[in-house]
Amino acid sequence: MTFRASVKKTPNLESAWWPGLKALRPEDRPHVRAEDTRRLRGSVYVDEALERLQPYANQNRWDFAIGYQHTDRAKETIYWLEIHTGSDSAVNLVLNKLRWLRSWLQGDGSALSRFERDFIWLSSGSTSFTLTAPQLKQFAVLGLQHEAPCSFLRPARRRDPATPWPRSRETTESTSGAPRQSTAARLGCP
Repeated sequence: MTFRASVKKTPNLESAWWPGLKALRPEDRPHVRAEDTRRLRGSVYVDEALERLQPYANQNRWDFAIGYQHTDRAKETIYWLEIHTGSDSAVNLVLNKLRWLRSWLQGDGSALSRFERDFIWLSSGSTSFTLTAPQLKQFAVLGLQHEAPCSFLRPARRRDPATPWPRSRETTESTSGAPRQSTAARLGCP
């Protein structure tokens, strides 16, 4: 099933799919560019679609889902993107949003949980939290990547086969049964 079809099967997101990056707010679009726009499979503004619905109205909801088809993958990938200020005070808020997203993917969002995925926090401006902030350990535990505000959706550098798989990324099994990194792309500055 495609990203678009899965969105249409997800309760309360049936009409939230947009082509390309059009679901992103105008002020956020300049921060996210696809290296190959033909590979974009659409986007969804999850927060906006659920903001007036119970029980979600008073919860910390995740911002966006972006579907992408990599040339070396049979299935599409979803980039779960949160665009938020990069300050110490925002760390706990973003972590709460990620906990909400993971829980939602086990319930109403289950049709979207079947895809390879990355959870990405994109700073909407300068980043002021310290690399020794205690919450940063939770980033790895929850699989959250933090990226600077100039972002591209592009193939990631190939992994050295001798290097163990990173624990902070979702993994799946390849057709040969060997684990592989779940994504062949990332959001981030070159």
